[in-house]
Amino acid sequence: MTMHEIEFRRALASDAEAILAVMSAAFDRPPGSDRYERDRRTLTQDIDAHWVLVRSGAIVGALHVFVEEMQVGRAVIAKTDIGEVCIAPHCQGEGLGTVLMEKVVEQLKSDGYYLSRLGGYRPFYERFGWVPFPRGSVDFVLQGLTSRGGFTDPVRFLERPEEKAYIRWYEGRRDADACVALWRAFNEGRTGAAPARSFGAGSGNRWRVVYEQDGAVRAYVFASPNDPPHTRLSPAVSISDAACDPKDGQPLEAALRYVLRQAAIVGAEAVKARLPLDPQLYAIYREASCGFIPTLWQSSEGGNMMQVLNLRGLLEAIECELTARLQAAQHAPGAVDLCVRSESVRLAWDGAELALLEGDRGGVHIGQDGLMKMVLGLAPVEQVVQADGAEAALLRVVFPVQGTATGIWG
Repeated sequence: MTMHEIEFRRALASDAEAILAVMSAAFDRPPGSDRYERDRRTLTQDIDAHWVLVRSGAIVGALHVFVEEMQVGRAVIAKTDIGEVCIAPHCQGEGLGTVLMEKVVEQLKSDGYYLSRLGGYRPFYERFGWVPFPRGSVDFVLQGLTSRGGFTDPVRFLERPEEKAYIRWYEGRRDADACVALWRAFNEGRTGAAPARSFGAGSGNRWRVVYEQDGAVRAYVFASPNDPPHTRLSPAVSISDAACDPKDGQPLEAALRYVLRQAAIVGAEAVKARLPLDPQLYAIYREASCGFIPTLWQSSEGGNMMQVLNLRGLLEAIECELTARLQAAQHAPGAVDLCVRSESVRLAWDGAELALLEGDRGGVHIGQDGLMKMVLGLAPVEQVVQADGAEAALLRVVFPVQGTATGIWG
């Protein structure tokens, strides 16, 4: 195989059937199966997000690049999600997977992206710059162990007859605007959350509920059942989204309690929830359940992975937020050089404005995973870097631990 025989390009509408055939064979999704039909719809609706590897005029590999935005405080960063990476089975073992991944990394950097995420086999994807990164969630255990060594019956424990009058199924035409308002209030400035959220017009799904009082929707919880087999990472029921007025958590507590009880009734042993890892919400989680575990889950062989494609680009995207944090803290002037892989950027603070300058390679060295844990507020600076007093103090201000939303980054 010579490089001149290989072409990497964005997919065309006319490529859809060939890509579908490669995906079907590579992932064992036979024609007519649910996954096959889902792939067909995705290719029809979003062909521009797919890229193909072509050899001698035939499509032999493909992948999907989905761009998603995420808040860091009040700044917004863009993240590319890589998915559906596949090589035609009859071409596997020829190094085409390596070519495909090398090409997409080159393309992402050329297009100006600075952050990428994917889920997959660690030994393979580490070769191209991705590193393991945890997934975040709040895990509700539906049979809570008591102090006496017994187990709580969740169906009885979570039963609140007086609350049922306020819980009903979500009705899109009636509730969408109210849920948007709740989502905005709940996630304003919350790192890890999407900068915008839309709500569909669907109704009649018993796993999507709202709490309504005096004609006003005051909280919502959206959950869904998962197909078997059920595992720790894919339980029988998952919660994908929830929100309330941050000034009043009782409606969210009631709605969560209702959904968790329904999950217990259908036999779920636990529920994984994409809820914020926010200590200010932990009292709500506790009172709404038999017990909960804030989780940063990371597997050894594979799973969630991150890559910082451009350190300066990432820091420039959040520069306004970092400046606001330093100004609010009235932090003394100082500077720190952050070194990630082959890049070094100096954060220079003069007491009024933050500047991003060319850094010294002898500065604070940090791994990609450590940097992103600081950016997302998932870990204190002291757990991530070794820095002197002044440098560490500056980093603590610009990268504080936060009540981070889960879902987008893992």
